[in-house]
Amino acid sequence: MSFNQTHSQNCLTVTAVVFNVIIRLVFSAANPQGLKFIHNTKSQERTRRRQQPIKLEPLPLLKVYQHHKQPEYIYQKNREHLLACGLLQPSPSAEKRKWSATSKVLTPTPPKQLRTALKPSACKSSASPPSYVFNETEDVIKANITDPLKIIKIICENKNLGFLYMTPAVPKSSIKYDTFNLKIVSYDCINKNDYYTISQKAVIHTCDGEVEFMQLDRWEQEYLYHKTFTKIPIFAIFCKLKSFTEWRKNVRSKKISGCRKALQENLFIVNCSLRPAVLNVQEMCYRISDMGLCRIEKGYTYTLEEFRSTQFKQLDEVASRLAEFRELAKEVVRSACRTALLESGFTPDDYFYAPEQVTMVTGLAASSLLVVPHFERELYGEAADKMTYTEQANKRSQCKRLTCFIRLADYLIVNTMHVLAVKSVTTLLNYLTDKLKRTPAVDVIQKWNTEEKPEVSEKKAASGTAGQDEEESFLPMFLTELILEIHALLFAPSLDDFQEGIADIVSQFQETMLSVPNLVPDQYFDAFTRPIINNKIEEKVCGEGPSLSTMFKDDKHLQAIIQQIKVPNSFTFRFFIFDNTLIN
Repeated sequence: MSFNQTHSQNCLTVTAVVFNVIIRLVFSAANPQGLKFIHNTKSQERTRRRQQPIKLEPLPLLKVYQHHKQPEYIYQKNREHLLACGLLQPSPSAEKRKWSATSKVLTPTPPKQLRTALKPSACKSSASPPSYVFNETEDVIKANITDPLKIIKIICENKNLGFLYMTPAVPKSSIKYDTFNLKIVSYDCINKNDYYTISQKAVIHTCDGEVEFMQLDRWEQEYLYHKTFTKIPIFAIFCKLKSFTEWRKNVRSKKISGCRKALQENLFIVNCSLRPAVLNVQEMCYRISDMGLCRIEKGYTYTLEEFRSTQFKQLDEVASRLAEFRELAKEVVRSACRTALLESGFTPDDYFYAPEQVTMVTGLAASSLLVVPHFERELYGEAADKMTYTEQANKRSQCKRLTCFIRLADYLIVNTMHVLAVKSVTTLLNYLTDKLKRTPAVDVIQKWNTEEKPEVSEKKAASGTAGQDEEESFLPMFLTELILEIHALLFAPSLDDFQEGIADIVSQFQETMLSVPNLVPDQYFDAFTRPIINNKIEEKVCGEGPSLSTMFKDDKHLQAIIQQIKVPNSFTFRFFIFDNTLIN
């Protein structure tokens, strides 16, 4: 048979089958009793499902929320939680009802036959209960059992053991330490001051010679109570919390002690030897800051030269008082440095190389006297032998610290000088500005040509009445001469002379303050700034101390005040002139 003939026969067979199916479907539609499918096919179900409209839930989250808020749902969840925690035991009646309801709804199916034979191991139980049978105490010790309930079971089931010794399983410093965290040990391993003895009837606790007896049932009940309490969060983390608190307290105490030690070593005000000197220098600086470099007498009219001579005389007096102040500060600071060096175990070099005499310095007040005590050379003996490297380092370190103390005194003194200069320049500017503000108006000055002007004395005595004070405020401060020539109108002193004179006074204020040298570069303190160690003078590395001139240059406030005084202003100069003398 050829291939074409076979293909033709197959096509005819398929066509006949399709024709028969179509005829059956037509007849089944016309005849309900005819042959047809008794169930829906999957294709039909998918088609019908696609044709159905999609059912939309308007508020699905609200529906779920309402379901979760139903009392039945809440009761069911709470019961499941209690059952899971073991706090509630399932009732037998509920199990029976559940089983009966399940048996009514579901019909048990017959078990399927296994195709292969079961293995021998599958017929055995999954886990056999642990054995608590022991013949010797050593076997119990090797088992390393720490659970009190298991220990009770062992002692009750093994009457041949008699009694057992127990001690804490961990030391008291551990976070796992617990009263019931015990382990079984032999008599040789117990702590005679703290151990337990357990038998079939009771538990005996021996602690520091005191014995506590407790029935075994009572001890077991207390353990169960203890186990329940330890599940509460505050008791569960108590050991960790206590350990953290102790650690935090120790760290904090260590840091505070370190800071206290550092302050005592580095802060001069807490040193019993240096504290009085710091307070005395501060008090002297406070007293001297009340001095004034500028002296202006109210109600008195000065010429420029007279004003300059008055200020220079005042500055000479201030300079002499500043010299006394510096000498007093030197003695106070050196006396404190000597005392501190002696307390550290070293003798100052000037005791051996420059014998000291009794020094008496008059202070700022006439009644205040400072007497520096005289220490005999025999009290300290001759110079010590060659020092060790440790002693050299200690003396060098102590002298560096005392050098810092001397520099601190320099800063206090320099700051006082700076404040004194700024205050004096500000006083001069305020006085000049006040005089300018009290200048009469132009109309009042023009009326003076027609009115009789009373004679103004060069100096008026100060009176206590308010009227005289007000009259003195209108008196001129400076006296100038107006020279009228044919081709010129001149002032004596001129504007340039006036500005130069005021600038000279301000400059002399600063020079007076700069006349007080620093203490650090003074040879008076070489015993501390350049100590002699093993007959060798150390190099001075402390510098020259604070620079007051640099402070004057960097002080923008002071420079602004000086600039206001120095700026040539013909308007200001014209209104400072109130009393004029005409010379032809």
